[in-house]
Amino acid sequence: MSGAMTSLNVNSTITYATALAIILGARLISPIIAHIIIYIFHKLFKVDNKIVNSGFYEPIKFIFTVLGFGVAIYYLQLPKGVINLYNKIFTSLLVLATAKALSNCLNPDSTFFTKLESSTKFNGNEALNSFLGKILKALIYITAAFIILKDFGYDLGGLATGLGIGSAVVALAFQDFVKSLIGGFTILTDKPFEIGDYIEVGVFQGTVINITFRSTRIRATNNAIISLPNSVIVSEYVKNWSRLENRRLEMRLRLSLNSNTETIQRCISKLKTVLKANNNVIEDTVMVHLDSIENDANIIWIVAYINTADYSEFCQMKEEINCDILSVLERENIELVYPTQKVYTKTL
Repeated sequence: MSGAMTSLNVNSTITYATALAIILGARLISPIIAHIIIYIFHKLFKVDNKIVNSGFYEPIKFIFTVLGFGVAIYYLQLPKGVINLYNKIFTSLLVLATAKALSNCLNPDSTFFTKLESSTKFNGNEALNSFLGKILKALIYITAAFIILKDFGYDLGGLATGLGIGSAVVALAFQDFVKSLIGGFTILTDKPFEIGDYIEVGVFQGTVINITFRSTRIRATNNAIISLPNSVIVSEYVKNWSRLENRRLEMRLRLSLNSNTETIQRCISKLKTVLKANNNVIEDTVMVHLDSIENDANIIWIVAYINTADYSEFCQMKEEINCDILSVLERENIELVYPTQKVYTKTL
């Protein structure tokens, strides 16, 4: 009797040891199997990424490790209820691993977006790719959750009805959020501005430092951070000063009424010459005209475009041009006058 018990204990030990060896073996060979599968995939589709960086590498390793547990369970000849439970769990884990692998391929710098841009006219940036990637990831995980729930016997019809009623309530409660979300998608696709651009939206202006689904953050000139909902931005006029190729210089000179016609014409001619000779001025855009004759001054209108988009450089160039204009007026002995108003008094 004692020998039989000893033999049974030895057989049980060997059986459990073998099951443990199967599990450990599956854990050890899973990286090799994953490496081979992804290597074949890369060769077929001509992918140059490292195998360990593939979005499918870790999920495949995980699945073969879990599969090792299944082989061990079948080897141990556990009760049918345990095997059925394992089958359901394995199916759920397989669905989750597949969802994880697909979501890994939807990162902004993934092969998916690289291939999409190279084979189509899609020209997304990192923010747009991240936006689209998160939407697709959400759909993948929602689909995976429905598959798992259905496998466990849940009534998806009732769940869908409940979600339909609940989604109407959520839509009413989060309609501003949805508007901002749509606004964010519009900004990322239309690209009226990008990170680093200096923009003006309504009464706000500053440099764009971040664009998210819900809002856009800009840094104002006083270094304050302003967060604007995307729904507000798409409903306003947006001025993107960074997209300027050049800046417009415009001024009105008020010449004294004592200046005769010959002096004014000579002044206009010299102002044109000075402006066109300036390397910072686009020559074809220079306009200098006697615009109007008012009660207290002759108005000279000057328009020219400066060959820069940078505001700081524009201010420096404008200062140089103003000095040139003043030099012309000084040489011609022309005085600028200020708006005046005459007051008449009556002595009683």
